[in-house]
Amino acid sequence: MINEETQLDSALQLKKYVRDIGCPESADIQHCLENSAVIAKILAEKIRTDTFTGLRKLEFLLAELSEIPFFERLETVQVMLNTLYKQTNVDEGFSLTGKQNGVLACHNALCTSIFIRAGKKEWAEQGVRWIISYFPFDRNEPSNWQGKDLFQRFGGCVGNSPCYDGVVKSVKALSEYAEKYGELPGLRTKLQQGLDYFLKHRVIFHQNNDEYLYDDLITLFYPYPYRTNIIEALSVLKTEKLLDRPECQAALDYLKTKQRSDGFWQAEKIFMKSSWVPFDALKKPGMWITDEINWIFSAVSSR
Repeated sequence: MINEETQLDSALQLKKYVRDIGCPESADIQHCLENSAVIAKILAEKIRTDTFTGLRKLEFLLAELSEIPFFERLETVQVMLNTLYKQTNVDEGFSLTGKQNGVLACHNALCTSIFIRAGKKEWAEQGVRWIISYFPFDRNEPSNWQGKDLFQRFGGCVGNSPCYDGVVKSVKALSEYAEKYGELPGLRTKLQQGLDYFLKHRVIFHQNNDEYLYDDLITLFYPYPYRTNIIEALSVLKTEKLLDRPECQAALDYLKTKQRSDGFWQAEKIFMKSSWVPFDALKKPGMWITDEINWIFSAVSSR
């Protein structure tokens, strides 16, 4: 039986229970899913699939839902998942344009992570294999992918350096696939390369100096759209049991400085407001974001 905390959305109660205790009874899971205000708002959103931005909204809403354990048990979610796969499947990876030319690293990784969490192993494997085969995890590393958008659209995912958003989200997808389903040829080597790249950057910095890579990376928001941030990057390193590495210390210290005097953290930005349902109100004590950050710090040994 999940103890109801009146100030917490029932989906967050479910998430905390799964993390702290384990798998609840099926009836409790369904009760939490069906009584969540956050889930209800997401499922009430109107979706269209005939445009890039329409598909991106579907992807974003599913990315939000995937932060909630057992989200895939909802019938409406299964319809959304099938629609996303049908519209983005291009045999190798996933593309919001529905064409091979349109594959972008961040969106391929987002779709892949959604499918991993939803238990769609074969779909997820398609995205994982694309990451292993085509997306570089280091500077000046070439890619033999033939789709042009990877190199050109939105400034390109691949150049002298790979897009850090794409790297974090791709490493996260590899990590979650390995944890849930086990190995694929080349997965462990690729995952380690990505984790090493995180550590070279000390999570949030340029490799050769103490300047932050970019402002959004140190901006607090949760869940995560196409952009990544310090919380998402540290969560991957926590899963891989690397937070005690000295390269993580400065990022952890920075995150501590953002804690409010009342002990909470707060969301500082909402991306794509027309395509996103906020879990926490801006600049107010955030229950969801605080739970995520507390989970990260629960893995860090005292120094």
